Amino acid sequence: MILTKKYFLQAVILSSLIAFNSGCIKKDPESSIAQVLLVPLSPNASAVDFSINGILYATTVGYSSTTGTVRYTLPYYTIEPKAGATVAYNLTGMPTAYASVNKDMESDKVYSTFLIDSISKAKAVIVTDDLTDPTPGKVKIRFFHFSPNTVPLDVVIQGATNKLFANRSFNDQVAATANEKFIEIDPGTYTFLFTNVSTGATVYTTSAQVLLPDRIYTLAVRGFTGGAGTQAIGAWVYPNKP
Repeated sequence: MILTKKYFLQAVILSSLIAFNSGCIKKDPESSIAQVLLVPLSPNASAVDFSINGILYATTVGYSSTTGTVRYTLPYYTIEPKAGATVAYNLTGMPTAYASVNKDMESDKVYSTFLIDSISKAKAVIVTDDLTDPTPGKVKIRFFHFSPNTVPLDVVIQGATNKLFANRSFNDQVAATANEKFIEIDPGTYTFLFTNVSTGATVYTTSAQVLLPDRIYTLAVRGFTGGAGTQAIGAWVYPNKP
């Protein structure tokens, strides 16, 4: 069908308006998010409440537990990004924080927070989680040293000689942010040895850990050397991207 000059002009104007508007579409403000995980790893702390900027996200969270909500495929709390956000760990039901930390929570970034050290020296720390996919068929893993009275450690796989992580000391990722980063290894079932940097002696041996392909994990040492029961030195393993 042949358009008349009038209809042709209308069609041109309508097409121009559509093109202009499509170029000006802005991201829905509700889709601007940051994601945050909480992990209480202070061995002798009681259960905690967890808040960000005074908003309570979780209550009565026990030692070595992990809390988040599975949303956008990740097991993290979804929050509105904010500069100078305050993350606080409080004794459950009490207004005073065991410890808190401030961080610029950026849009589309992912963070893990930890309550660490003995309760008399409790501190909150926060790290940035790079949850970009590993190389297809590989696993991403990282290590944190969160045992306050334990010597610097190397991390090796049982039966192997190469060090996955070398000379890691307590809370060293604060001063050296490169220690927040993940490395890639092959999937498999692994037993990890935490060994004394100076002597090579094994400080702790983990249980067998099944690391699945295309997943992302955090491994940490927690507890006290010489501690008893739940406060004894141990390992914490978490799938950041299950």
